[in-house]
Amino acid sequence: MTNERVDTVENYFKRVSIISKVSNILFWCSIILSFAIFFSEEYLGLNILLTVFFILITVLYFIFSNWLSLFLLREAQNRRRVHLLSDSLGSKLDDEETNLYYNNPELPSLYRLGMNVFENSLFTLRVTEKIAIMERLKIILYLIVWISLMLVRETDLNLISIVAQTIFTTGILISWIKLEILRFTSEKIFKEFRQLFLTNGIEKNDKVIPIILNLVFSYETTVASMGVHLSSKIFHSINPNVSTEWETVKRNIGL
Repeated sequence: MTNERVDTVENYFKRVSIISKVSNILFWCSIILSFAIFFSEEYLGLNILLTVFFILITVLYFIFSNWLSLFLLREAQNRRRVHLLSDSLGSKLDDEETNLYYNNPELPSLYRLGMNVFENSLFTLRVTEKIAIMERLKIILYLIVWISLMLVRETDLNLISIVAQTIFTTGILISWIKLEILRFTSEKIFKEFRQLFLTNGIEKNDKVIPIILNLVFSYETTVASMGVHLSSKIFHSINPNVSTEWETVKRNIGL
């Protein structure tokens, strides 16, 4: 087991990924149907049928998206948080197992907790950086389409309102803002941890403990409050490079 990566907590995030994909499909179906309804106004029978499908898809999207954000994602994050404490403090608070998920030699202690969250902040930063690139392009595209439609006088106001509704009332914009907040906070916490350990090393200094706990709470509070689902696919694709970066960071600050 020492050479094999194990992470049973990831199973909870796999469920999150599946429901997230279903939710995204339902979302785009509702958007497509809203445009189809607009362009089928002259065909009464088809318009009614599309409206019925739109209502059904919208209800399903509401159910799946809220199940994802209020239950599945919260459960997965809570499982990760509990296991973080188990690994950091050497106390089995759950029955989950991980191996090669946290990569630092510190013995169970509050210092190991700080090192684990230090590592987590780096991975969260790199994953959110990747996701943010795609989300920014998406938002820019939406805004270009919306502004372009408004600049054309002949454009029907109902069509403009559909695009505006897609941007401002479906959660696309707020989801991107939450992602950027998580990215910014992870970067800030990573830099503060780096400075802390660069200055103090892993010296058992009682004055360092409150700073470590403050950074840990800041990171976990942000992750929980933003409720951002980080792509497992992106995590695994960048894992080798970021793991190498993490080893370099530890070496450069003498950990």
